[in-house]
Amino acid sequence: MANWTLAEIRQKIRQVTGRYSLQEITNDQIDEYINKYFQYTFPAELKLDRFHTFYEFVTEANVQQYTYPSGYVNFEPPLTLDNMDVEWYQDPSSFESNNPENVSRQTIGTGDGSTVTFSSTASGFPILPGTVIVTDDTEVFEDTSTAYTTSNISLTGDAGGSGTLNLSTGAISVTFNTAPSNGQNVVFSYIQFNPGRPTAVLSYNNAFKFFPVPDTAYRAKIKAYANSLVTTSSGTTATSFTNATDRPLLDEWGPCIAYGAARQIHADYGEYDAYADVTALYKEQQSYVLRRTNQNLLNTRSQPNF
Repeated sequence: MANWTLAEIRQKIRQVTGRYSLQEITNDQIDEYINKYFQYTFPAELKLDRFHTFYEFVTEANVQQYTYPSGYVNFEPPLTLDNMDVEWYQDPSSFESNNPENVSRQTIGTGDGSTVTFSSTASGFPILPGTVIVTDDTEVFEDTSTAYTTSNISLTGDAGGSGTLNLSTGAISVTFNTAPSNGQNVVFSYIQFNPGRPTAVLSYNNAFKFFPVPDTAYRAKIKAYANSLVTTSSGTTATSFTNATDRPLLDEWGPCIAYGAARQIHADYGEYDAYADVTALYKEQQSYVLRRTNQNLLNTRSQPNF
């Protein structure tokens, strides 16, 4: 049975665009068109059931945010933790309003014009990474960390001072570059968190953010659209075509990929009549590719989201 390998897709593109020689367009240039189409346009225009899968990961104690993985283009709620639903948010304002993280503020010393080092301990801890600010209203120390740790974190003031912070114990110590003036309060602000089983998740800014912060390992599971849709000669999957023997996950996608990449070549070279002709052929191939998904959908009654 014939397979639509990368080599065959290239050849199809040369036939469709009339660019048969390497002097007109190289294989590397064709491959770039193919991969850009296949990674960005193909999954955006064709939401196929073959793309549908589950993305699973395990939470860590005291770690609130988890960056989206590569190899996926969309995620669909609900997200479950140990097979139990958590409330889903995509709007940060609603998430923060319903799951507030309150900022605590305390004075850790008062300047006398000569003392430069101030140390104290937060009245509540552990502390959420990236939420600490210490200032005398002249120099500012800010925690820019993103990962929770029990080790000391180094702080650098915007005027050249230095300090340390321990998120797990709340211990803070800063040395100002210039001593705070007499009577000037040194203020320490932060967000304390109380770890537990998360009841809500925010999908935003390329990450999943849980509330409350997980207190232990939970198995998170969510529906996703994968884009690791290239089968290599070794049988593994990849997100792009590299070798001549690489092929799409389903061979029936081959002509659609070829026409999709070919029309972009026509567009870039200003060949708009050819672009229109190829687009008609491309739409035909799209309908063939969608036929399997459409048939499967006919067997399923739509479910309301409420």
